Amino acid sequence: MKRRVEDWSIEKLDKERTRITFPEYQREKRLWPNEKKSVLIDSVLRDIDIPKLYFNELRDQNIEVVDGQQRLWSVWDFLDDEFPYMNDGRRQFYSELTAAEKQRLKQYKFQITMFREADDDYLRELFVRLQLGLLLNAGEKLHATKGKMKSFIFSTLVSHQFTLHLGIPKRRYARETLCAQICINSFSRAKLREFSRTRYDDLLHFFTEYADPRGPDLALFTAQSAKIASTLDQLWKCLGEDARQLRNRSYILSIYLFVEELVAQSGDLSKRECKSFADFVAQLWKRLKEEMRLGVDRKNRELYSFETLLSSAPGEEYQIKRRHERLADYYSHYKDKGKIKGDR
Repeated sequence: MKRRVEDWSIEKLDKERTRITFPEYQREKRLWPNEKKSVLIDSVLRDIDIPKLYFNELRDQNIEVVDGQQRLWSVWDFLDDEFPYMNDGRRQFYSELTAAEKQRLKQYKFQITMFREADDDYLRELFVRLQLGLLLNAGEKLHATKGKMKSFIFSTLVSHQFTLHLGIPKRRYARETLCAQICINSFSRAKLREFSRTRYDDLLHFFTEYADPRGPDLALFTAQSAKIASTLDQLWKCLGEDARQLRNRSYILSIYLFVEELVAQSGDLSKRECKSFADFVAQLWKRLKEEMRLGVDRKNRELYSFETLLSSAPGEEYQIKRRHERLADYYSHYKDKGKIKGDR
């Protein structure tokens, strides 16, 4: 692997746009808000130094961006008149710049560290390390990994109908992170009979453990991945498009784990059981939101307690376990009394 440092003007970055590519482990291409893009353009026009970019030149002469995607898209979008930058309180598009300003912007140089045919594992590690100070979230870091578990979660589970219809954002791998939290707990319960914490370090270790499973680990991976997909089938059968109402990842995780246990105990849920469970899930979430809006005037102590389990250290093993126990208790009460526990 060879490495060199080059200076590329914005004019050159624009001309070479067609051969600049982004590897699959990168973030989504347009995450910066216009305000942040505007600051970058202002820095360019004022000749303020900007952190360097990292490129990898491929054998076919195309260039992969290892780090700098948001800066590149900010520059390209500005050149394409996609957004204005703020100039002394005035919105100004690229097309509205003076000829001198356009020339100054085009001649601005970025420093680039250029690798040539660098090893993929090295580049993934470099990407994560470069982002450690830039608030890369768990889903984005996990996206930079590879292996069977990564593929199962980032390809198979996120494309399931149930996952696609959830009300949580698609941006920044929020759904992938949820699916990873589901998997680590499903596998942990199958293997160790206990729930699992869902911090990034725990998820990364889990992805690594099942990157290339063999022997007993492969058997567990095969059986458990089929079980998870089947449980999502059950959730889709029960909730259908009402899944759009589910927007809290901790709540969705607990619902999944509870249904997985129901299916393990009694097999596929009947049509009647599905309706009962779907009604319970919707009513519980509705009452939780109503009680939260009441603030200090809350009336249902049970729901106040459960909301705390959802919002306080929600990824800790003990909180996941407590939520699971509460859901079982609440669902039993709902089927028996027809109302949420704690309501009069």
